[in-house]
Amino acid sequence: MYPILLNFGAMSVHAYGFFIAVAFLAGIAVTLHYAKREGIDSQNVLDIAIIGLVAAIVGARLFYVVGQWSEFRDNPMDMFMVQKGGLVFLGGFLLALLAGTIYVRFKKLPLLKFFDSIAPGVALGYSIARIGCFLNGCCFGLPTKLPWGIAFPPGALAFGYFGGDHLHPTQLYALLLMLLSFLLLVVIYRSKRFDGQVFFWWFIFYALYRFGVEFLRYSPIHWLGLTPSQWIVIPAFIFGVWGLNHYKPKPGA
Repeated sequence: MYPILLNFGAMSVHAYGFFIAVAFLAGIAVTLHYAKREGIDSQNVLDIAIIGLVAAIVGARLFYVVGQWSEFRDNPMDMFMVQKGGLVFLGGFLLALLAGTIYVRFKKLPLLKFFDSIAPGVALGYSIARIGCFLNGCCFGLPTKLPWGIAFPPGALAFGYFGGDHLHPTQLYALLLMLLSFLLLVVIYRSKRFDGQVFFWWFIFYALYRFGVEFLRYSPIHWLGLTPSQWIVIPAFIFGVWGLNHYKPKPGA
């Protein structure tokens, strides 16, 4: 675990914040590429990127704070220490999606074309961000006897829950599965048949990955045997399947 990558006197470069920044830049680069293919002006992409980044950080942190309120009850200022970790992707994605939709509607841009252009970048960015989670020691898994289990050192959040037990490296599972999703979305884009196709496949890939990995990842909250994230991605999966069937060209059309 390397929560701090570099020290410059009193300043430190946190692994979590660094890889979030790298993920954002990589996602924007990929989105710009596909937006050009869709005929969307790059300035609109950059505008939405800034709006989406702010919305994503607020939403992701808000979801985390609400879910882990016991950590912040006595030290409320810690809610703003985002660079040390504690973001929930689903919260950030949903608020950023809402903000992006409002902007696109306001600018009268083609909504599904735009969402198609951002889907591969989101998948790649998510994959890169999980490197930061791994180095930070958050988003850890449950104990395992598999040979690739990871033991986190004292001081890590995981150590406080499981001591020196070997845990599923769920951060690396996420990295690999989302990288695979990115590659699949690139392939789907090459043979895209209708607007929204790439975007709805992203929902399906993410829902399948998250629902499965949650069984191996530590969560302090369960509702009827499932984690909050699993309950959220069930409708996300349904939405993706609905979108593919609703927007695909009808036979003879």
